[in-house]
Amino acid sequence: MRGAAGGSLKVRELTVAFGQVVAVRDVSLSVREGETVAIFGANGSGKTTFLKAVAGLLPVTRGRVVYRGEDVTPLPAHERAARGIRYVSDRSRVAVRMTVMENLEAGAWLLPPSRRSAARERVLSLFPVLGGKARRPAGLLSGGERQMLIVGRALIGEPTLLLMDEPFLGLSREVRDRVIEVVRGTLAGKTAIVLAEHDAEGALRLLDRHVIFRNGEVVHEGTKAEAPDVAALLSLFRRHFRPGAGLTGTAENGVGPGPGEG
Repeated sequence: MRGAAGGSLKVRELTVAFGQVVAVRDVSLSVREGETVAIFGANGSGKTTFLKAVAGLLPVTRGRVVYRGEDVTPLPAHERAARGIRYVSDRSRVAVRMTVMENLEAGAWLLPPSRRSAARERVLSLFPVLGGKARRPAGLLSGGERQMLIVGRALIGEPTLLLMDEPFLGLSREVRDRVIEVVRGTLAGKTAIVLAEHDAEGALRLLDRHVIFRNGEVVHEGTKAEAPDVAALLSLFRRHFRPGAGLTGTAENGVGPGPGEG
């Protein structure tokens, strides 16, 4: 299935296989500058594999990843990062023995030295709780604070394409809402975002379009107007999955059978 015409990111007929197992099959998706696209799907549907392949963290078996007119398919992850592509996951780690400030500085390595100090202060102002613990080891942060640091570390590098893999997993509503506010306030309309989530309520506050994955393929693409709330999204989601698949769609539980590799 083809995504919207034009765009910052153009993925064409992407296939990722691990031996004889095909995790992503012939997926094509375009994302415009400043647009947020949310990917939904049950566990094992290929969401995580797709995002990692776009980020350069997994090899592509077939197909192309084109970013801002350049075919970045052969480029390793660090060279894609140098072009503004960042990957954030609930499984991302912080350097626990380094301070919060040092972790943020690690995310600013691509910025000119003259801009790094201002970038750090900007991120700390977005997450004040981190500012109060800037000199503490990151290993002393709570789970929610660590996720703020992970997101902040991505934002400090001023990404132009942000790939977010279940960033709200395990967060309290308060922390989740703060992350959403920061992402929406600093990136919405400016940075292209591809978001894979089970938390439908959270994702709906960010997305412009949605995509549903099943068995490594895109089975549906639509706009926010088509599914403006959790109930509508869940109804749409269930059209593509067999009854009894264990799907949930409340504001607390999101859409899908739960967290895990997608």
